[in-house]
Amino acid sequence: MEQPTGDTLQVTLLATSCKNGDCPSVYLSDRGTLVVQGDGVRAAQGMRLGSGEQAVEVPMSVIEEALRALGR
Repeated sequence: MEQPTGDTLQVTLLATSCKNGDCPSVYLSDRGTLVVQGDGVRAAQGMRLGSGEQAVEVPMSVIEEALRALGR
């Protein structure tokens, strides 16, 4: 799902692994999607990225915290 050019996505922090906002985090967008911030993954066995896609790595604890924040 590619974001239209010039369209600024609004996000709400669900979970993070630090206090300064410069680390793995999960956000809920105003479009009802999740936005994940983490260290970029250039290559991983068993994963193939499509055109325009990017992969990031985040600790499982951040994902679990995000799910709790969503009530799941």
